[in-house]
Amino acid sequence: MPLTLFALIPFARLRGLARLLAAFLVFVVAAGPAFSAPKTGAKAGIKVEAAEKMTAEQQYRAAKDLEDRLEHDKSLGKTRDNWLNCAKTFRKIHVSERRNELGPTSLFMVGKTYRRAYDLFKAPQDLDAAMKSFLELADIYPGHALADDALYEAAECARMTPGHESIVNDLYRKIATLYPQGDQIEKIKGKELPQKSKANTQQSAQGTAPPTQPRLAALSPVKYWSSDDYCRIVLEPDAPVPFSAKILPQTDGQERRLAIDLGQSFVDQKNRQPVQMRTGLLKAIRPDQLSGDTTRIVLELASFSGYKIFSLSDPFRVIVDIRGGGAGAKDGRPSGPAASPVVTPQMAQAPDDAATVKKPVNGPARAVVSLTEQKKHSPLAVVTSPAPSPNKGKPREKLSLAQQLGLGIRKIVIDPGHGGKDPGAMAFGLKEKDIVLTISKKVAKILHETYRYEVVLTRTKDVFIPLEERTAIANTQKSDLFVSIHTNAHSDQSKNGIETYFLNLATDANAMRVAALENATSTHSISEMQDILSAMMQNSKLDESTRLARFVQTNLVSGLGRSYKLRNLGVKQAPFYVLIGAEMPAILTEISFITNPEEAKLLQNEQYLDLIAAHIAAGIAAYVDHHHTAAVTL
Repeated sequence: MPLTLFALIPFARLRGLARLLAAFLVFVVAAGPAFSAPKTGAKAGIKVEAAEKMTAEQQYRAAKDLEDRLEHDKSLGKTRDNWLNCAKTFRKIHVSERRNELGPTSLFMVGKTYRRAYDLFKAPQDLDAAMKSFLELADIYPGHALADDALYEAAECARMTPGHESIVNDLYRKIATLYPQGDQIEKIKGKELPQKSKANTQQSAQGTAPPTQPRLAALSPVKYWSSDDYCRIVLEPDAPVPFSAKILPQTDGQERRLAIDLGQSFVDQKNRQPVQMRTGLLKAIRPDQLSGDTTRIVLELASFSGYKIFSLSDPFRVIVDIRGGGAGAKDGRPSGPAASPVVTPQMAQAPDDAATVKKPVNGPARAVVSLTEQKKHSPLAVVTSPAPSPNKGKPREKLSLAQQLGLGIRKIVIDPGHGGKDPGAMAFGLKEKDIVLTISKKVAKILHETYRYEVVLTRTKDVFIPLEERTAIANTQKSDLFVSIHTNAHSDQSKNGIETYFLNLATDANAMRVAALENATSTHSISEMQDILSAMMQNSKLDESTRLARFVQTNLVSGLGRSYKLRNLGVKQAPFYVLIGAEMPAILTEISFITNPEEAKLLQNEQYLDLIAAHIAAGIAAYVDHHHTAAVTL
């Protein structure tokens, strides 16, 4: 360009071009070495050691560049695994950034990449994965600009699947209803498909082209946790399948047996070997292929009093909780190779500078009236409080079943949320999994050393533990309380405060949003949990969980409020997967917003973390003391 032309360009425009060129050069330098340069047939992907040093934006750009190379480099693009690895890369970015701007964008690219893989290799599971990814985006991010695009792409995937005409039309109608001003409206005009009648379907099936056979889901080895009177079974087919359970007839000398049937599935021959257990309620697991498309898992039990079965999504798995009659092993320890190691208070030591809660001295220690359920005992050191003053002018508080029985609290499970490959929320260089682990260790130390409770941590280091395993640990350990600790997040950085949840149906959109983020699933999946919860909720446990949540929330807000300005978001209810199946009062507390600049700064302050731990422990102790007081004064 001649120099005279440069002179005609405004200085601000030149400065902008210079910044753009500098940014491009930074990206080339950062992303260049991040790619492997495979030979023909090799796997293409971002190098792990390079990805760890890249920001989320750099990882996304690198993944996009990889997708472009697969599209234009025939030696790379001809291998299906390379496309699947690219989709998995976008999925990892979505998991780590799902609460940030790249969350919906990377999830959209997951669907696009699977769709392109299907176009090239015609594998039905790729088309199914693409449609699920698009629907997931529309469910989690309904207000995002890509939501209507995702619905349209999902409809296109459904259009290519025989018998999905009704799904296609439903998605078109959803676009027209929710996004009438969107850019997908023109695309769906006149595209609604005619519904096939039953006669047409039969005629089509009798034609020359045979109907498409559904793909069978492969079943992974069974996971299980077992104690003397409880066990949890987790079945993990690689796709959603129908399931049912029934008790098999018992003959003389035979163990009680519960059969779980999974339709549209198969179990590999190498995974059909029976698994025998020496101790605990669960005696044996016997997988078998009942028919060409049905897998049966037979569970042999030392005793049996009842069971619950339900499914969770993303990934799909079937959960079976079984209660025995106490005729199993007496050691109460989890058994079997899938049992998770438990943590004693001695192993769960917090840093030496962790805050402690001073033992109350303003009243005599109270005896605990223990009427039934001998497995529960009072703590080694009972929390004391002043005797309640009689209030004749107000009606007495309705006492819970546990209060009426005067049950003591002996063992408490503290659950640090997320961990390992699941970082939780991330902002300002912080990761939720690290913060909550630090706080949980401090809470465990205070509860053990100050209040003399036995404490179990679901994890003591940076490892991934599935949500259903956390509850299984609490149940097999016969714990009396379950407290899961998390940090909150929101796309609006001004959102702040503390809130505590107990398990129930969500009553507002914000509770649904928080549950979706902590469950790492869609709001659509959460709405399907109503049948599960209505069948599982027990009034006594629900009442106690509500009380525990109130005591913890009150102590956090009042205690921290003396030194910091914090917003009280209150006690709420929502369907959290990590609380489902807990057979004790269970809560989840969101201690602060990691996405709020001021609260993120506080979460880096050791004194702030000490206070959070101290007041969570104080809230638990106050809840227990409320039990003791009510039982004695009844």
